[in-house]
Amino acid sequence: MWTRAGRPEYDAWEALGNPGWNFEALLPYFNRSQSHKPQKNDLYGGKDEITEYNGTHGPVKTSYNTWYSSVIPAFKESVLDLSFEVNHNPFSGDATGFYNLAPSVDHDKAERQHAAVTYLAQASERPNISVLLGAHATRIIFADATGDLVAEGVEFDCSGTRYTVKGNKEVILSAGTYQTPQLLELSGIGKASVLGQFGIKTRVELPVGENLQDHILVPLQFGFTPEATAGLAVLPINADVKDEPGKDAKSTTTGGPFLLATMDKIISDAQHAELVSTLDGYLASTGLSPLEREQLKFQRQWLCREGAPVADAQVMYASLPGMAAIPTPDGQMVIWFPITHLHPASRGSVHIKSADPLAAPSIDPNFLSREYDLKTLIHVVRFTQKLAKTGALSKLVSGPVLPPQNVETDEELSEWIRANMTTVFHPVGTAPMAARELGGAVDPSLKVYGTRNVRVVDASVIPLQLGATPMATIYAIAEKAAEVIKAAL
Repeated sequence: MWTRAGRPEYDAWEALGNPGWNFEALLPYFNRSQSHKPQKNDLYGGKDEITEYNGTHGPVKTSYNTWYSSVIPAFKESVLDLSFEVNHNPFSGDATGFYNLAPSVDHDKAERQHAAVTYLAQASERPNISVLLGAHATRIIFADATGDLVAEGVEFDCSGTRYTVKGNKEVILSAGTYQTPQLLELSGIGKASVLGQFGIKTRVELPVGENLQDHILVPLQFGFTPEATAGLAVLPINADVKDEPGKDAKSTTTGGPFLLATMDKIISDAQHAELVSTLDGYLASTGLSPLEREQLKFQRQWLCREGAPVADAQVMYASLPGMAAIPTPDGQMVIWFPITHLHPASRGSVHIKSADPLAAPSIDPNFLSREYDLKTLIHVVRFTQKLAKTGALSKLVSGPVLPPQNVETDEELSEWIRANMTTVFHPVGTAPMAARELGGAVDPSLKVYGTRNVRVVDASVIPLQLGATPMATIYAIAEKAAEVIKAAL
């Protein structure tokens, strides 16, 4: 799902101490990574909303689904009945509203797009690139010297044997939100209180592994009326595609579309005031880290609509490939509306639990540790239940399946959410790009503080959770990082 967050969310990165990291500065790198296949789409009145990508030629190809569930038009109509609008360009810096998804799929080849089949495939014949499969990085090797650390190479394990590869210029760490902090800690970069437990000498004291953020998914389902069940179908929405030889719905559809909303659009004034008060209570606390305090200030601004709109609530229409609905174990067909609150206030952590580099790190997402997150999820659930009873959807829906009908009060819903929530697998933030005095781990050039030649290029540097799926942003970070690295050579 190739999506982008709102302008204020990227501008916040710069305000956290990262000059040159804002929405406008990132735009060229977003565009450089992607090439979008424009197509008219009846779902939007014959408009292609992603007009800014026409003519770009990035490695990652995106295009719209060519088949959609027959339920989606009803979803759209009910959304419009609740005074939301279709967003014809959700990548413009305002991601709120109802919009289609451009998955990272090349429908001409029926192929999912990712770094291996795009960037790596293009670069694989270069003499200066080698890929070693089945290898597990174990630590960064630093020279013994005073001042900032200088990385000499990387140690790795392959089939039980330890090897070392030398680095003449830099080490670029792209192990992800969970294993980048693990590798830094194994190399002596992190919190002394953590490293000391495992006899690892602290070379640089940094809050590596803190600030873990992820999206929570709550799986709402609604049953269909018998009449609606009989009429379920997967229909071609694209006006230019009536029949595609060799392709079926299973190969040409993914989840979506989305409805993204600011919180004030889905709750009452009193509920909104309560959420603001909850954030104010956190900000009044003396126990916040400097980074948390700045993050919560941004979240409060976005909640209060100070500036351009930033989406907080997400409702996605989802289905199994090639199906208009999904079957429950008892054979009932249901609409699946996964919901998410996009800017959680809770913060988790990931740290080593052993000096053994092959042992998995200890991941504590710390979900719902702040009451704000549970309150917002309850509001998004209530709104989605209202949506299902509105307009065209109300003619299809027979009643709730998840949560069950006997879950009525906020207390009952709270218990149900805790028992049924899951992650959306969007972890970010464990080596945040931010000013060191705030608690950052990497600087605006993505170098790890206290080192001369170690950079991090992955989702761990994203300092504050995005109101989007993170993939497109990670590619943009990598494009910008490549330019920064080349300029330093």
